[in-house]
Amino acid sequence: MAYRATTAVFYFATGRWLTSPQSAGSLARICGACVWLAVFMGSVGVAFAAKDVVITTSGDKLVGEIKSVEKDVLTFSTDYSDSDFKIKWEKIASIESDRQFLLETFDGKRLAGSLSPAQAKAVQIAGTSVELPEVSAVEPFERAFWSRFDAGFDFGYSLTRANSAKQLSLGGTLSYRAERNVDTLFGNAFKSSQENAPQTSRWDLGNDFRHLLGTRWYANTTQDLVNSQEQGLDLRTTIGGGVGRYLFRSSSQYLGLGTGLAWTNENYTDPTLATKNSAEAYIGTEFMTEKLKVTDLLTRLTYYPSLTISGRHRFNYRFDLDFNLPGDWYLRAGFFDNYDNKPPAGFSKNDYGFSNTFGLKF
Repeated sequence: MAYRATTAVFYFATGRWLTSPQSAGSLARICGACVWLAVFMGSVGVAFAAKDVVITTSGDKLVGEIKSVEKDVLTFSTDYSDSDFKIKWEKIASIESDRQFLLETFDGKRLAGSLSPAQAKAVQIAGTSVELPEVSAVEPFERAFWSRFDAGFDFGYSLTRANSAKQLSLGGTLSYRAERNVDTLFGNAFKSSQENAPQTSRWDLGNDFRHLLGTRWYANTTQDLVNSQEQGLDLRTTIGGGVGRYLFRSSSQYLGLGTGLAWTNENYTDPTLATKNSAEAYIGTEFMTEKLKVTDLLTRLTYYPSLTISGRHRFNYRFDLDFNLPGDWYLRAGFFDNYDNKPPAGFSKNDYGFSNTFGLKF
C-alpha cells in the first residue's frame, strides 16, 4: 500500500512510474529527510527571529524581534503575543541584537551595525557607544530594502452648491532612507471649477536626492515638473544640484538650508509663445517635525533668482499640516504658492490654493 501511494505521488510529480519497491523506499527516505530538513530550517528561522533582547527599567526581559524605534516608542514583537508591544523609549534600560540596524541620534549621527549593551542606559553599535536618550530612531536593515521606504497618499473633494464650486485634490509622497542617502519623490494635483468661471488645474512632480556628508552637510540633486493653467505653463522643467546643511536633524524633526544652481525650461499653453530657457541660482529651506502631539508639519520654500533673465525671480512654497488619526490615517490642511514676477503677458504672477484632504501613511 505504501509502495503504491509513493509511486502515485512520484508519477504525479514526474510523469513516470517507479519500477520497484526498493526505488520507492529510497524516494520515501529522501522525502523524509527533506521534511526533517524543512522542520529544522523552520526552527532555525524561528530561533533567529527571537534573538533580540529588550530589558526595561523595571527589570522585565523581553525576547523577540525589534521592529522599530520612532517617536520615542519601541515596537517589539514576540511569539507569545498576537499584537506588538509598544514601549516608551524612556522605559528601556538595554537592547541587544545580532541583526543589522540603522540607528539615528538627535544630533544627526547615522550608525549601522548590530546592537549590544554598553554601560547603563547605552547601546554599542559600529564601535560607538550611544546613550539611549540620544537615540531618535532604530530600524532593522534586513527587513529591509522595502522597510526603508515610507509612503503617503491623500485625497480631497469639496462641493459648494451655491455657485456649483467643485475642488479636487490629490497628493502623494514616497521616500527612501539609507545610511548615507535620502531620496524623496512627491506629487500633487489640484483642479477646481465653478459656475460662470473658467476651470483651473495644476499639477507638480518633484524629486530631491540627498547624499549625507558627515552629520550635518549634504549634497543634493533636484528635479521639478510643474503644469499650471493659471500661469500659462504647459510644462516647466527645473533640474538642479547643490549643497545644504541641517541646522538640526533627527528622524522626527529637522531644519535644513540649501543652495545651488538650476536650469529651467518652460513651455506654454499658448502656442504663439516661444519656449523659454534660463539658468538660475536657488536658495531653499525646509522644516519638518513629527514631535507635536497630534500633528505633523512640513513646510518648504525655494527661491530662484535668474542668472540669464535680468530682474526675474520666482519662488515655490508648500505648507502641509497633518492631523494624526487612529492607525496611520490623517487629515491634511495644505497651502501652496508658485510666484513668478515675469510671467507671460496676460497670465497671473501667483498660482496658489488651499486643500483639505484625507490620507494614509504606510
